[in-house]
Amino acid sequence: MKQSIIFLAVIFLNIFTSLAQMSKIENETSFVKKMELSASAFKSMESDFKQIKRIGAFNQDINSSGKFYYKANDKIALNYTAPLSYLVVINGDKMKMESDGKKNIMSLKDNKQMFEMNNILMACMTGNFSKISNTCQLKYYEDNQQYLVSIEPKNENVKKYIIRFDIYLNKKDLSVDTLRVSETENDYTEYHFSNKKYNTLINDSLFKL
Repeated sequence: MKQSIIFLAVIFLNIFTSLAQMSKIENETSFVKKMELSASAFKSMESDFKQIKRIGAFNQDINSSGKFYYKANDKIALNYTAPLSYLVVINGDKMKMESDGKKNIMSLKDNKQMFEMNNILMACMTGNFSKISNTCQLKYYEDNQQYLVSIEPKNENVKKYIIRFDIYLNKKDLSVDTLRVSETENDYTEYHFSNKKYNTLINDSLFKL
């Protein structure tokens, strides 16, 4: 179960911009309303993604890539194509992991930590943070090109696996450029999204369990 929790946390959004180079957003209320308005028009997303898994103890990066799909309000699919083929699907409160024709389906509701992290990840992708405002501490920053939303879980059990989610949003269209999931201060998984398309997915076949 521990491995499943860690995997769920890292499947989702190298930015080297430090917080010292970003300014805290002064009018947080206005920014949150802007994000919620953008989220209301956000029905689906498909893109390429590159994943960087940083292992601090070994000073090593593990790289992979594939296709990412999201459909409101609770469907996510990551189709890894390199270096290995692997499929991860979240549909509602269930998650499927499939490789070499073998699949494993689990219920997120069976574990409170996994369920809460799934809510955080959905908020990361949609930009709608209202559902996690009571369970997480949110901080907002900006520079000339990006917004940064830093999310720290309050649940101590969740913090055993994940200490922070950092979402980098493009200022032009408020889309997610990068999602970093930090397991510790030195270990993290980072997702870079490119060739993004919005509101193009019609059916749910990609999210079949």
